Formats: sequence, structure tokens, C-alpha cells
Amino acid sequence: MNERVLYEHRQVGWLTVIVLFAIAVLICIAGAVSAPSERTISYSLVPILLVVAALFSTLTVRVTERHMMWFFGLPGIGRTVPLNQIASIRAIKTNILEGWGIHLTWHGWVWNVAGFNAVQIVLRSGTRFAVGTPEPQAVIDAVQSAGGGTRS
Repeated sequence: MNERVLYEHRQVGWLTVIVLFAIAVLICIAGAVSAPSERTISYSLVPILLVVAALFSTLTVRVTERHMMWFFGLPGIGRTVPLNQIASIRAIKTNILEGWGIHLTWHGWVWNVAGFNAVQIVLRSGTRFAVGTPEPQAVIDAVQSAGGGTRS
């Protein structure tokens, strides 16, 4: 996919990074003071936490001439939507109850790593997504300038 990029932003979920790192440090401390037979279990959790932190600590939103895509860490953990399938797009605010990560809410599937600003995308099929971004208007402008979605 060699399309011109109209918009791209990578948001870092610093709270996720800090919390997972703190948990890894606490596990190391607990492993150091525990019985030798329990250390292997404790220390084996640390690499798992670090991989999770690397994969889910950033969210990239990209709009090209024909697609909108968003992904955590690596492009494999995300979605790509053709712009001609976007029926509408609008700025929304999520709340603390909707949290961060990937999960289903009343806004549809939420993809977020930090903050409460997002864009809600409604596809022609009726499927809805809320994608976190500190720049919702810039995302909307990029999608609409490429011919996707009406503002709702």
C-alpha cells in the first residue's frame, strides 16, 4: 500500500508504560525476596509484561488517500478501513468508565491508549468504532478531504 499519507499521529500511553514497568519492578523485588523455587515463576512474568507494554503503549492513527487505519505498537494489531466505507465521522469524548485498550462500549469498539478525545467512525455497514486521538478535528479533516464520511 503505497498511498500518500494525509494524516498520521502516534500517541503514547505513558500511564500504561509506567504502570507495567512498576509492576515488573515489584515482581523482581518479590522474586528477589522469595524462595528460590518461586523465583522462576516471578521472573518469567517480567518479559511478558515488557512485551505487553511494547505492543500496547502506543496508538497510531493514519489517514491515506484511500484508507484510515489505527494500530497499537505494530501495524498487525489494528484495523484498516477503506474511506469509501465510512458513512460518518465525528469528535466524541470517552470517559473513565470506558477506559483504555480495545473493548466494546456504547460507542462501538474503542481503541485508546490515553486521554478521552476520540473520533467515532460509523461504517456503511453500521459498525462503529471510537478511536482515541488528541487531535480529533485533524483526523476528521483528513478523512473528509479524502472523500470519506460525512460529519455527523
